[in-house]
Amino acid sequence: MATPPHLVEDGDELKLDLGVGYRRRRFRLTDGAENLLRDRGYGKADVVPWTVAKALVIVGGAHLPEGNDARETTWEIKGADGGRNATDDDLRALAGYLRPLTVEDRSLDTLREHVRKTRLSEHLDPDELQGRSEKVGSLNDIARDL
Repeated sequence: MATPPHLVEDGDELKLDLGVGYRRRRFRLTDGAENLLRDRGYGKADVVPWTVAKALVIVGGAHLPEGNDARETTWEIKGADGGRNATDDDLRALAGYLRPLTVEDRSLDTLREHVRKTRLSEHLDPDELQGRSEKVGSLNDIARDL
């Protein structure tokens, strides 16, 4: 059984420890992702539900210090078998975090599929999620209407 995703403190930073391929990696968290986790009561050494951890990697809320392709990294992360199940409150908070984001076009289908395959779909319609090109297109339409 793989070690589930969990939080570690690295200096004064909270990081998400995940299995990637055959080794453990520490992902840096954006301020928004860290706030999401801390607001839900997660802290040092807490196991993070797989659904939450994977969504954060897909949207870049959790990323490797040297940079990474979020979609490809998502395919390589391990740890879905075991750990902590996301509560309805976790999923609602995650949906609220994801809804306003503009997702990289390359990662959008992966995120939508993740939402569809998990209980996150009870709180978020995958079609609500927008990629950069969709967002730019809608902004261009607004500008044209002015």
